[in-house]
Amino acid sequence: MNVLLTGATGFIGSRLHTRLTASGHRVTVVSRQGDGAVSWDPDAIRAAVGANDAVMHLAGENLFGRRWSSAQKARLLSSRVQTTRALAEAVAATGCGVFITASAIGYYGTSEDRRFVVGDGPGNDFLARLCVEWESARQPALNAPNVRTATVRIGVVQGLGGGALQKMLLPFKLGLGGPMGHGRQWVSWIHMEDLLAMFVWVLENAEARGEYNGTAPYPVVNAELARTLGRVLRRPAAIPLPGFVMRLALGEVADVVLKGQHVTPDRALAAGFRFRFPTLESALRDLL
Repeated sequence: MNVLLTGATGFIGSRLHTRLTASGHRVTVVSRQGDGAVSWDPDAIRAAVGANDAVMHLAGENLFGRRWSSAQKARLLSSRVQTTRALAEAVAATGCGVFITASAIGYYGTSEDRRFVVGDGPGNDFLARLCVEWESARQPALNAPNVRTATVRIGVVQGLGGGALQKMLLPFKLGLGGPMGHGRQWVSWIHMEDLLAMFVWVLENAEARGEYNGTAPYPVVNAELARTLGRVLRRPAAIPLPGFVMRLALGEVADVVLKGQHVTPDRALAAGFRFRFPTLESALRDLL
């Protein structure tokens, strides 16, 4: 299949590019960095979309790369909504058959008690509102006949070379790791390999459409994440990181980590997707 891919230089997108190529797909990249990639010019985008069988859209400013100042919130929103709408309009205009987008489980908001699955409504914090606008920008493609549209709402990705795990490794290796805040908040995680496999499954499965949660079947509380990582690294994991310290360092971003959310991939499982790493310990032992 000929696939137009955005976000191909990012933590997930760069690895998805490799996985798609290894699976026999021909990949064309959209990028602002040049190097032979398709530019974000509207005419270039429309021509590239029309020349491919599918569009996979992962581009967007790093959600947790900086504190959420007003300016950063605006960048996070525009980098997702504007690009998604431009691609959706090009898909609708050209008749490209498949439009697959990324979103985040932040769509559901945070909760220590609720259990979220596809079909539950959105939360009302900044990240939830961002995800709602992000997903709403798909509407031109959703309205187009003969276009299969699907979205993967991504959880906490466990992988090396970036993401949350990479940031946790040094303090844990130094014996300074431990739970964040009270440790009872849920972490809905996924091994990078399973996330890549889910994107490819959605691409290749003609029945896959709508929303899927890109999370493993068994979320853990933050304290269990710390214990498991310590056990795998054979290091202690008993030094908690107080919530007020995280809020001082990260601002509003810290609330997402400290409140957490329990999200499961029921819809993907029911449709036949199978995880290589359903449990956190199996995922961390594979990575580390």
